[in-house]
Amino acid sequence: MIQRVGMGLGLFFGSLLLGWFLHRRSVLSDARATRLMRFVVRRLTPVVLALSFWRLQIRQPVPWLLPVIGALISLSTLLPARAAARLAGLTRPQTGSLLICSLYSNLGFFGAFVAFAMFGEQAYGLAVLYVLFFSPSFYSLGFGLARRFGVPPVAGSATGGPSGAGEFYRPDELRWYPLAGIGIGVALNLAGFPRPALGEWINYRLIPVDTALYMIAIGSQLSLRLPRRWVRISLAASAIKFWWSPLVGWGLVSLFGVEGLPRFIVLLQSSMPVGVSPLMLSMLFGLDRRLTTSLFVVTTLLAIPWLLLYLPLIR
Repeated sequence: MIQRVGMGLGLFFGSLLLGWFLHRRSVLSDARATRLMRFVVRRLTPVVLALSFWRLQIRQPVPWLLPVIGALISLSTLLPARAAARLAGLTRPQTGSLLICSLYSNLGFFGAFVAFAMFGEQAYGLAVLYVLFFSPSFYSLGFGLARRFGVPPVAGSATGGPSGAGEFYRPDELRWYPLAGIGIGVALNLAGFPRPALGEWINYRLIPVDTALYMIAIGSQLSLRLPRRWVRISLAASAIKFWWSPLVGWGLVSLFGVEGLPRFIVLLQSSMPVGVSPLMLSMLFGLDRRLTTSLFVVTTLLAIPWLLLYLPLIR
């Protein structure tokens, strides 16, 4: 398990670094990164989701309270994020970036790995269960918010397709591909059709490819330069991630009487930094990429010292 987690983190950060390097070398331009992302969303991700949800144990009694609490915590962040955007006078694309960054945290890579490092496989399994709300939320609410606040680029722009491609950027249709994959997988699952053994072989190889291509495209947009004007809003986003969300999480586990290791998982996952998914939405829907990148970088850097103080309190 340690080797798998290490390989996952290596794939995650290595692909981000590769995307950044390719962009610096002018190999992966903005237009190419966007086309790569659209290919992943329309071709690879639906297959991965269909195969995954086909195998998911949705008929058995499991602690479904964890993903429910996770969804409630995620939704609660929209309140302070919207207030912070108004106080800061952000534009619509900037507001969309802040909302999306507040909604989605680095639960799958960062949170699950920390849980495993502290309490082993059982904690890792619960951390993954917590993340079940992500896919339905991301491909519905996340895509919807990004479309509402984003500015769809015209053909030939830095974030759209190249001129002469014969296709304008249509972000609205992208959401239906992953949702269709989820729907097909759930339908096959409920119908009782056994998933062929070949499905496991395919997904075992397709998931790393899907993840790596995501990270390469997103890594091409990363920059460690933090504009001075984004310092305050980045600190506001950090307060939402490291103060607001854990307080909401503590209130919910107390309300529902969640104790023991599940309680720890909720409190841990509710205090994760901005995930990579907002970077993807910024690319696809014309949100403010530089602000999204700043929020991602700042909260990720602050997460390490914060967790050193926070983990002993919830352990």
